[in-house]
Amino acid sequence: MEHPLLFLTLLLDALGLPAHGGKGILEQALAPHMQYSYLAMGICIVLAIMATKDMKMIPTGLQNLMEAYVGGLEDFITEQTHDRKKTLIIFPMIGTFFLYIVIANYLGLLPGFMSPTANINVTLGCTAISIIAYHSLGFRFNGIGYIKHFMGPVPAMAPVMFPIEVFSHIGRILSLAIRLFGNMVSKEILLGLLFMLAGPYLAPLPIMFLGVLVCLIQAFIFMMLSIVYSVEAMSHGH
Repeated sequence: MEHPLLFLTLLLDALGLPAHGGKGILEQALAPHMQYSYLAMGICIVLAIMATKDMKMIPTGLQNLMEAYVGGLEDFITEQTHDRKKTLIIFPMIGTFFLYIVIANYLGLLPGFMSPTANINVTLGCTAISIIAYHSLGFRFNGIGYIKHFMGPVPAMAPVMFPIEVFSHIGRILSLAIRLFGNMVSKEILLGLLFMLAGPYLAPLPIMFLGVLVCLIQAFIFMMLSIVYSVEAMSHGH
């Protein structure tokens, strides 16, 4: 759901660029959800540059915050993988997912901004990266034996279990993409309705407080499921 007034859209309009979507390549690349997706990515890059441009042995400020994030997340992933080598393989993807999704989610709480994750195209893009990555890891660690993950515990059950497992993995695509999209768009719809019906001041505050919590929880769920799927794919099938 798009806000009636989007700052980046107005800026692109002033520059004479297509900013409201369309069928052309440029129109699609500059659609509102893409504008704010670029903004979220830009914030991630700026935070990384600022945190590392003047690194000190005893960290302070943003460096300290980012080191706490990196170290804490690395330890958390290692608790799931029980193997630091596997942790280091998936850490860049997982760390980027969480930081990007948190920032993208919170953008929608600012007036004149929107959450790019409230658009199914963005959440499907993130989901595609996660799904392709964990299947690739499955073949990397198990070779063709990765197929055993789809065969069930007993060879005789393979003809039944294989289609069930295939549909299960297709369901993961819908689960990851639609859960994040649905929660973000419902939050924006509720805020929009309250702004229209009850005024722009006190009435929307409860939903905004709830939105702060939902934004963080949904980023964590997406990250956690990506970790679980990757760890499962890297384990040996039996």
